[in-house]
Amino acid sequence: MAADDRAGRPEEFDLWRRMTLMVGQLNQSLERMLASECQISLPELMVLIELRYGHERGTRVQELSTAVGLDQSSMSRLVTRLENKGLTARVSCEHDRRGVYCTLTPAGTERGEQAEARCREELSGLLDAASFDDRWASLVARFRHTAAGAATP
Repeated sequence: MAADDRAGRPEEFDLWRRMTLMVGQLNQSLERMLASECQISLPELMVLIELRYGHERGTRVQELSTAVGLDQSSMSRLVTRLENKGLTARVSCEHDRRGVYCTLTPAGTERGEQAEARCREELSGLLDAASFDDRWASLVARFRHTAAGAATP
């Protein structure tokens, strides 16, 4: 087996690396905007969105951690922060006392909707700017082409 065969396809790695760098920069910009305008973090927004589109009785903390990509202890701390802000509440499962669900409060629904709308607006502007940067232009074009054919959750 040739060394090139074991190394994988270099263009995939390069594309992944560029995409990771671009997403990192986008996330940093979105984090700053969310913190200053909405007083929440990007992972907190992701949880508020998951809860809004989830089951009306709430979502198990374990399921949130999988959906958002955080380990359970990080998710537990994040849910506690959201509770302290009055945006979520924990509810015990009626069928399984060990099960804990997280639900949105009315304030959480409102803040989540406002933050998501603002984040969508900011991301669009950031992608517009990135589309003129030679490092990111092809990634933005691929992203927008793919997103145009995808359904919103």
